[in-house]
Amino acid sequence: MNVALILNYKAATETISCAESLLEHCTTIGHIVIIDNDSQDGSAIALQNWLDEKAYSNVTLLCNPDNSGYAGGNNYGLRWAMEHLQPEYFWVINNDTYVDSDAFSPLLEALQRNDRQFVGSLVLSADTGRLECYGGGKLYPILGKARLLGKDQSIEASQRQNPQHVPDYIMGCSLAFSAALTEEIGLMDEDYFMYFEEVDWQYRAKRFGVSTRVIPESRLYHYGSLSLGNRSAFYHYYRNRAATRFNKRFYGPAFAIVSAFLLSAVTTVKEYKNPTLAWSGIKGAFKGVAMSVK
Repeated sequence: MNVALILNYKAATETISCAESLLEHCTTIGHIVIIDNDSQDGSAIALQNWLDEKAYSNVTLLCNPDNSGYAGGNNYGLRWAMEHLQPEYFWVINNDTYVDSDAFSPLLEALQRNDRQFVGSLVLSADTGRLECYGGGKLYPILGKARLLGKDQSIEASQRQNPQHVPDYIMGCSLAFSAALTEEIGLMDEDYFMYFEEVDWQYRAKRFGVSTRVIPESRLYHYGSLSLGNRSAFYHYYRNRAATRFNKRFYGPAFAIVSAFLLSAVTTVKEYKNPTLAWSGIKGAFKGVAMSVK
């Protein structure tokens, strides 16, 4: 069985839209698992009312008792599916996306040819139809930064540049993989809470010889922007904390410390008019260095 996972946090309307688009277009998905990440805004009730009205036999709503972030919420769904279903392949998909064609079958075909890989889709803007990203992005670890590939390009332009579009990681917005892979490499690290969880997961998988690949025939549409224009104190703290913790795990403590200083400098320059935001980013950068990693 192929299982899609949709994580909801205070966005029941978007989650329902996403799920209904999968039900309409992606016939090779056997079951959809929706995880409400302790929204506490009525989302769980709205989702349950929708399920009661539609009476779908192939959609399950789970209510995570805690908001455990992107990794924790998806892990909650993965564990449930492994215990109660017989999954062969998983597709983790953001709730603020939708499909207008069968975006899963190309991913499935790629995994059936080689199940030792993570595969992802082209992510398109729901507003413009242009690329949000060509599946993933490039990392600049010493700066604690990443760049989305192909952003704002047309599909035609991205296809002409296809050899250049080899991402370091696949976006968690659309990430497919085999169930057997989770048993081999484990689940996502929940200590990140937000940001870098899927990047860390894929880099850990590389140690096991697992690769990443974009499947351009798979396309989905995303509301808003993956680059997250709202630069809050919350964003700066958790984004910078995740970046330096990632660096500590994969490049060592000394590298992480250097990157914390550089990332703090970059954040300060960007937010020189907002010292409170800059300070949140600095605290996050050095907290990531102090956190434990295995």
